[in-house]
Amino acid sequence: MSTESEIVATREELAATRSRMSDTAAEIEAHFTDRVDAVKERVGAVKDRLDVVQLVRDHPWSSLAVALGAGVAVAASGADRKAATATADASRAAAKKSVEAMKSGARSLRSTAVDAADSGAGYAREAPSRAKSAIVGALDSLAARLAVSLIDHLREPAPLPVTPEPTGLGYVENTTPATGA
Repeated sequence: MSTESEIVATREELAATRSRMSDTAAEIEAHFTDRVDAVKERVGAVKDRLDVVQLVRDHPWSSLAVALGAGVAVAASGADRKAATATADASRAAAKKSVEAMKSGARSLRSTAVDAADSGAGYAREAPSRAKSAIVGALDSLAARLAVSLIDHLREPAPLPVTPEPTGLGYVENTTPATGA
């Protein structure tokens, strides 16, 4: 019978241990849940304070002053000119590289064609794929050059439209007649 009493005692001890573990797990979960909720509340408060659209709506004149000050600071620093110069230099370099790549593609195409003409049938079978690669390379270079040209064109300011002088049957010029007295 001592075995049965030991089994019962062990079961009671296991039940008590499970209960304590459940209580401890619930306490730990509650502790971390409270902390996570507190962090979420703080993040929400920070997000509300950093809602730029709402800040501009609430304080339009202050926002305008800040934007004007930032614009003056950027203009005074010359960062806009430096960025424009760097962009223009990069565009020119890209255009030069695309021209070089196109020339290289053309040379490759020519040399491939010459090699194919000089070589035997085995080499001639490989020539179309090489020629295709050279053509694709040349077309890629041409497309890159066209893209750079388009970007440069878009960066140039458009001329202001010139309105013609109004004329025609329905046009009457408002002038005061000279009176001779």
